Amino acid sequence: MFTRRFSLPTAGIAATVLAAGVLAPLPASAAAPQFLVAGIQYDPAGTDTRTNAHINLEYISIRNNTTRPLSLKGYRIRDAASHVYFFPPTFVLKARSTVLVHTGKGRNSANHLYWGSGNYIWNNTGDTARLQNSLNKVIDFCTYTAVTGRAAVTC
Repeated sequence: MFTRRFSLPTAGIAATVLAAGVLAPLPASAAAPQFLVAGIQYDPAGTDTRTNAHINLEYISIRNNTTRPLSLKGYRIRDAASHVYFFPPTFVLKARSTVLVHTGKGRNSANHLYWGSGNYIWNNTGDTARLQNSLNKVIDFCTYTAVTGRAAVTC
């Protein structure tokens, strides 16, 4: 399995590092991103039945990496085939929380969102997930390839 993470920082995140025994602020370009692609469940167990219940076993997880709730207004997820999911404009992800964006249809909640697709999104042979902000800037991404016996990737 090959996974790769690339993160672009979001301005305004404060970070520190221990350098020669002294805490020093990091430049904005070295700060951790606010949101991370945490993982992808790309090949749910069982036969691909294309039922909504089975399609919803496929999902991507997005993590709020900060100590405060953050809005995902204008954010989107895009795969290599240009399938796009837009976060609801009022969706706020709690501090240090993860939301699962299920591929199928369902009722949104604080920790579960639904893409609304009638088909699978994440390729079993490999794919790339890009988390983009409202300006289409890639905040984080995860690329994977299939490995026998695996059905998910941690990014």
